[in-house]
Amino acid sequence: MRRFLLLLLIVAAGCASEPAGPALDWAALEADWQRWVADRDSLFRSPTTPLLPNSLTAFEGLTYFDYDSTFAVPAALAPSLDRDTVRFPTTTGELRRYVSAGDLVFEAGGVQRRLEAFETVEGPNPRLFVPFTDATNGRRTYGGGRYLDLELQPAGRYALDFNRAYHPYCVYNPTYSCPLPPPENRLELAVTAGERYP
Repeated sequence: MRRFLLLLLIVAAGCASEPAGPALDWAALEADWQRWVADRDSLFRSPTTPLLPNSLTAFEGLTYFDYDSTFAVPAALAPSLDRDTVRFPTTTGELRRYVSAGDLVFEAGGVQRRLEAFETVEGPNPRLFVPFTDATNGRRTYGGGRYLDLELQPAGRYALDFNRAYHPYCVYNPTYSCPLPPPENRLELAVTAGERYP
């Protein structure tokens, strides 16, 4: 009986632990971030810019926190078993459909944390959509939260780089319909990485 209980404890401990994310190359991540920043500025200057016409002439580039490698962390996706379709409320009152992909498990600020990730169901390139709020919202970043986009990884291991967190387009143009992060995706820390207010 004692051996059986010990075996149960070992199995339970194994089930409670999450797989580790990938080892990260921070220099490569920062170089990718610099290209991403340049691409976003280019988009905002292009004919398909989300900016209102009266804002375009004064546009000098988006504003970001300095790159901080402590906000680039390995994460593992604990997949959702049911993959329910979720309908997100948006800033314009519409509902946007996503599929629940599971929880991204990672460590930040010395604490293990989770963010629910959602798989896009519209568009030609499925990806993981991770909307979140944190302690910077309403002061240094948009009060409605920010987003992360991740390419789908078959192994479920991700480089979760909050330096690539971005504001939704409705920050620049209220005609855009922007999904609101779910309450469970609130991070109880200040994510001083990614796009911010000037």
